Amino acid sequence: MEQFLTGDIWKQANKYLVNQHEKTACIAYITSNKLKLSNGDSLICDASDYAIKYGQTSAKIIMSYYNKGVKVFSNGALHSKMLLTEKLLIIGSANLSQNSAEKLTESSILTDSDVLIAQAKVFCFNLLQESHPLNDKDIKTLLKIKVIKRPFKPVTKSETRQKIFGNRYWFISASPLKDKTYDKIKDKVEETTSSISQKTKIDEENIRFLRWRGETKFTKNAKEGDQIILKLNNEDKTRSYIYPPSVILKKEVTNGFTYFYHEDKKAEERKISWTKFQSMIKNIALEKNITARATTLSQSDIQKLKFVWKIPEKKSNRHTLSKDN
Repeated sequence: MEQFLTGDIWKQANKYLVNQHEKTACIAYITSNKLKLSNGDSLICDASDYAIKYGQTSAKIIMSYYNKGVKVFSNGALHSKMLLTEKLLIIGSANLSQNSAEKLTESSILTDSDVLIAQAKVFCFNLLQESHPLNDKDIKTLLKIKVIKRPFKPVTKSETRQKIFGNRYWFISASPLKDKTYDKIKDKVEETTSSISQKTKIDEENIRFLRWRGETKFTKNAKEGDQIILKLNNEDKTRSYIYPPSVILKKEVTNGFTYFYHEDKKAEERKISWTKFQSMIKNIALEKNITARATTLSQSDIQKLKFVWKIPEKKSNRHTLSKDN
């Protein structure tokens, strides 16, 4: 499992914590108790006198976790924002605060990578060795510190923090648009492509688009951040090429059509014929058969298929595409 998170990070984290034990949170500043920690879990934060005095960490919130049986540690040098269990790791930018949950544009990665979990576990072990475990006396002392709250800086409304970015792979089949059809949408497509290029620094020549009619499983569920493996058919469908995974950069719905703009850097060099593709994968045990319809592929299947595009083939002209009917 791998997922890019934004918005209210720790609220989303709670959804993944059901039946997760031995949780360790290494979060620098704590002013909210929204993260579900329980008896026996560990919380490492900056509970220094300075952090308490200037409202970066709340002594009352620390006490609320401590009273639940959470083992609380203080480390004045901590700037980490991380949650670790035996089966998952969340690491990113978010402190545990109401401002982070409701206003700030945060980003985090959720993963079940054994390698990263193992490294994070050792990180936490070392961090605990140099952190101070808080007891009743320590917390009572922190509660006596007069808090000088600093005003929050004004935060503009962000649409990005409301988005859910995709982590799926789609296998789809499409054909070039007819020139007459493309001429009708050319200005819009070029304007959007130029805008994406300017903001992402991706060359316009490396941005393709797909146009899909109506509402389908693909148009409804595909998200920015998903990746597509494209089977591109020629106009009379006598020949097809398979392109390597490319990231959906932008999704737009206009006049009953859904447009997907995606990066295709060096895709022309790495494409292979449909016939060769079928030959190369015939002895691979895939979880799901690859068909002409839009379908999702598992991470496991993608790993098995990646070798396919390592051999470059002859370049061809760039195409604009539409749904293959």
